Amino acid sequence: MIFFEHVSKFILTDVSIHIPQKTAVGLIGPSGCGKTTFLKLACGLLQPAEGCIHTMRLIPERNRRKLGTTSGALFSDIPFFREEETVESNFQNLKIIHRMKGELFTREYTTLAEKLGFDAFAKETVKQLSLGQRHRAELGALLLTRPKLLLLDDVAEGLDQTAKDHLRELLIQRQAEGATLVISSHNMEEISAVCDRIALLDQGSLRYYGDRELLLKRFAPVEVMEICFSGNLPDLEDLPLAHCSLEQNKLKLTYNSNYVTSAELLRHILAQTTVTAVTTHKSGLSDAICRNQI
Repeated sequence: MIFFEHVSKFILTDVSIHIPQKTAVGLIGPSGCGKTTFLKLACGLLQPAEGCIHTMRLIPERNRRKLGTTSGALFSDIPFFREEETVESNFQNLKIIHRMKGELFTREYTTLAEKLGFDAFAKETVKQLSLGQRHRAELGALLLTRPKLLLLDDVAEGLDQTAKDHLRELLIQRQAEGATLVISSHNMEEISAVCDRIALLDQGSLRYYGDRELLLKRFAPVEVMEICFSGNLPDLEDLPLAHCSLEQNKLKLTYNSNYVTSAELLRHILAQTTVTAVTTHKSGLSDAICRNQI
């Protein structure tokens, strides 16, 4: 579906990747790492300085119009609608351009307007909308014609939690129906429920491409365990802990799960004292990105 071979452009350097059909890939990394450049190269808005790209078996910068009939891309810095027209009239324009039958258009439009919440301002002109309102309507327009390939840049920008939840449901449904998704975000948690693969960019280089859980194990293995106990303070000296703190009868342990498991820690402590409560949680990949650990 999408094939990059030794591609360089702006900050992107020597990127090679193959995204098969019907997969959902989360493109993540800190701001300025090249996510938007990657997506613009994939849809033909940019031409690579080096290397070659094929999208749906076409060279994208030479076949933008043809790709546009079966794919859709959304970028925050590129207007999708005509500013002077209403949301409703912009959708009517799309109906005509894509030659959608009336019944099909009405069904798709009604579902998307309800789920993404742009039915409330459909009769307002686009220039009057807030960033979040515009983004919801543009997402609906992109999904309207059910493209085989969706390229989404900062997909959750400006959306409230309800809209995010509905969008996630729509994207999961579209992938199940055979669409290929490439979704960029700096927030791992926002796209992890949708994407079965993760591509991690850092300073223009592709640092990882593969399964989400393996990525977490490699780049974000830190876990935190909080233990409330009654009795003797357990001896923790021989445990491979990154950090340990004590507040009254509550221990907070930070550790690398690649070196010691939560079960091993708990067994060690239970052998020495009475545990009354235990909570554990993982440090997310977004935390690791913020700490510049990638």
